[in-house]
Amino acid sequence: MSEHYQALLKKKSPWANNKNTIWLASNVALRRNIDKFRFPAKIDVDKRNQIVKLVGNELINSSDLKKPKLLKAEETDPIEKEFLVEHLLSSESFQGAHQGEGFVVDDTGAFLCSLNIKDHIHFQEIDITSKPEAAWKRLVKLETALGKKLQYAYSTQFGFLTSDPHESGTGLHVSLFLQLTALIHTGLLKKELEKLQDPQIEMPNFLGHSNPYVGDILVLTNTYTLGYNEESILAALRGWANTLLRIESEAREKIASQESAEMKDKVARAWAVLIHSYQIEPQEALNAIALVKLGCNLNWIKGIKIEQLNELFFNCRRGHLLGQFKETPKPEDIPHKRAEFIHKSLEGTELLI
Repeated sequence: MSEHYQALLKKKSPWANNKNTIWLASNVALRRNIDKFRFPAKIDVDKRNQIVKLVGNELINSSDLKKPKLLKAEETDPIEKEFLVEHLLSSESFQGAHQGEGFVVDDTGAFLCSLNIKDHIHFQEIDITSKPEAAWKRLVKLETALGKKLQYAYSTQFGFLTSDPHESGTGLHVSLFLQLTALIHTGLLKKELEKLQDPQIEMPNFLGHSNPYVGDILVLTNTYTLGYNEESILAALRGWANTLLRIESEAREKIASQESAEMKDKVARAWAVLIHSYQIEPQEALNAIALVKLGCNLNWIKGIKIEQLNELFFNCRRGHLLGQFKETPKPEDIPHKRAEFIHKSLEGTELLI
C-alpha cells in the first residue's frame, strides 16, 4: 500500500456517521480555466505542469481548506485514482490521468480539485447534509479567492468558458444521489418519473454502471450549465429531490403498514446473500445492502444502524475495500475478501421477519 493511499484512507470520510435513509449525498462541482492558457488538450506537458504548480500552490496555501495536499497524477496509483472517484462520487474517470495532471485534497475528505483532466480546474465537494446550496457557497468562496490570483477564461456572452461548450456558463454541475429502494422494488418509480419530466434535469447511471439503478440509487443532475443561473439549477434539483423524498417515504410507510410479503422476501434474501456468500461482486453487494438498509429502516432487521450500512455501502467498492487489508489481495481473491468484509460488518445482525 503506497504512502499516498494510506494518507487518503486516513482522511475524514464523509460516509462515516451518515444517517441518511434516502438522500445519501450530493456532489457539487465547478469548472474553471485560466485565461492565459489554452485548454488542457491543446497544451504540452510543460504548460500543464506549470498550471499544476500554479494552482496547486495557491490551493495549498488557502485558508479555506484544511491541510490541503497536492497529488501529482504520475505519482498516483490506479487504485488511488479509483478511490478518489468512488469517494467523491465523481462523474469522471481519473485512470487516464498522467504527467501534467494532478489532484488537491484536504483533511475534510469532502473536497477534491482535479487539475488538467478536462479543464484546468475542476472543484468538487461532497455534501451529506442534504444542503447542496451550502456546498456550492463553500466552493464559490474558494473559487472567488483563487480568481483574484488567477484570471479565469470568461466571456460576457457565454460566461465561464470550458473545454466542453455545454458546460460553459456557470460551469456548475450538481448531482444528487437518492436511494429509492421502495419505489424501485414496487415498480412505482417509472410512473412517478413520468410525472416529473424536466428538460433541465437528467438521470445518468450511478458511477457509470450499465444498470440504471445499482444499489437502488437514482442520480439527478442538471442538463445545462449555460443559460441558467446557479440558483435556478439548484432550485430545480431540490424540487425534484424533495418530491421523490416524499414519495419514497410514503411508499415505505405503505410497505410497513401492509406487511408486504413480497418486500419481506426480497429483504430476507438480500440479508442471506450478504451473510452467506463465499464471494460477491460489487454490484450484487450494493443491491443487497440497499435492501437490507430498507429492512433496517422498517425494523425488520436489528443489530446494525443505518449509518453503519451507509458506510458498508461505500466501503465494499474496490477502491475503498482494498484499504481494509494490510496486503493487497490478488484480483481473483477480491470477491471473496469483499464477502468476508461484509460478513464481519454484519456480525450480530438478526432478521426479525
